[in-house]
Amino acid sequence: MTDIRHIAAHVCNYTNFDAVVIGSGPSGSIVARTLAEKGCHVAVLEYGGPACPGAMLGPHQAAYSKALTSNGHADGNPWTACCVGGGMGFYNAITFRYRQADLSASQYLTTDMAIDWPITVEELEPYYLEIEHLLEISGANGFPSYPASPRGLMLSNAMQELGIRSKTIPLAIRPPGTNKGCINCSACDELACPTDARASVLARNILDDSALPGTISVLYGCFVNRIQMQNDGRAGALECYVPLSSELIRIPIERVIVCANAIQTAALMLRSKSDHAPKGIGNESGLVGRGLSFKIGGYSVGYMERADGGSDAFAPHWGPHSTVYTDEFYEHNGAPCKFGGLIYEANFPLPNENVGVVRLHYIAGEEPWSHNRVALDEAADQYGTPYIRFEYRSSENDRARRNFLADRADDILRHLRAFRIEREPYFPGKGSSHLHGTMRAGSDPRNSVVDSCGRVHGLTNIHVMDGSVMNFAGNSNPTHTIMANARRMAMSLGEGAI
Repeated sequence: MTDIRHIAAHVCNYTNFDAVVIGSGPSGSIVARTLAEKGCHVAVLEYGGPACPGAMLGPHQAAYSKALTSNGHADGNPWTACCVGGGMGFYNAITFRYRQADLSASQYLTTDMAIDWPITVEELEPYYLEIEHLLEISGANGFPSYPASPRGLMLSNAMQELGIRSKTIPLAIRPPGTNKGCINCSACDELACPTDARASVLARNILDDSALPGTISVLYGCFVNRIQMQNDGRAGALECYVPLSSELIRIPIERVIVCANAIQTAALMLRSKSDHAPKGIGNESGLVGRGLSFKIGGYSVGYMERADGGSDAFAPHWGPHSTVYTDEFYEHNGAPCKFGGLIYEANFPLPNENVGVVRLHYIAGEEPWSHNRVALDEAADQYGTPYIRFEYRSSENDRARRNFLADRADDILRHLRAFRIEREPYFPGKGSSHLHGTMRAGSDPRNSVVDSCGRVHGLTNIHVMDGSVMNFAGNSNPTHTIMANARRMAMSLGEGAI
């Protein structure tokens, strides 16, 4: 059974570990599992502790630091979620695969950075299949589809009447009526599932090492401040801060795999300056932190009139955040650059918030520009750690792509006879739950930070295997792809390399 405990309670020798993974989210957990399958003894370091069942994301995250944004205020979000299991503890379980267009987006977009991934979607295929089995994704590989919600059916009918194809969303949630299936206890967004019907790192036993030849030890309550380099140019230790005891500790390492998210990973590398890396680890070409991507998107809300007293729009919504979508505008001649994105049902987090309204989300990957980046501020927090700063501005093309998708969402709501449609305020550059870029992957150190398998160029025992290696953010929700790609990269570490 996997050992999950606060780092202050750890009494074993750190030199017993073959590898240390920083971050226990979807990428870090699948990397740890993959290495344990190879017989490795793996430590996973996590800042936050386990989230309580039924916890809401906002209150849970209130204790963790913010980032500075372009307005000079500390109102940016540099986290997905600080807890064992990371953002999967609170996500909406939407698990799309990426398409080849997402991995070769230069056919549509042009920026000052390399856009295309150094792999193809075919290379991800076997790992997508493995993740789908592991998470029990609905509608995939024999798992039952999740039924559309009443609002989803309304939207699906409206789309089809407009000639727009609608589809059922692949969800990492066991459907109602199945073994340990969803009981529709809430509106299921930004909520730690209290029944484990929704997949997470813990609910699907991704970190469970009981049947594996290796071991996994999850040590939480630990913030990794920097990677210390040895005279031979290898990473030798991690300098970590333990808030509970206000201690700085040193953890020796044989190999480190960073999966802290696209913001925290880049910040860690920038903090890790040494004689061997005077600008930070992997930053010889000044690329660490650049190409920061949050996804462009937004929400349109249609306010409905009570026509006959029986409309499903006037009942509270219980169940998943989203059940239907359209990809009609993913690659579309009418979209700016012919590259759009997804539109899907997006219910409010609390059931009664949905009474009398229908809400749609539109989402697409933004253009990666070098001026969009993670940087370290001169000011530091009470522990001496420099504040993270976002430097970000949307491009004209991205604004046009977003408006195109918003107009299509409004068309659907208008067809539903919404008497008023409002677009929720959009705050680009303040972070999101979708974090990408900053540690770009490629074969050339002049335009990338890591190789196609996540190894930092020029170094032998430092790897990155999270969403930061994504050269283009993709036009759909990234968790499935982040996990599949992390699995692929971790599988590339042969026994001799560990």
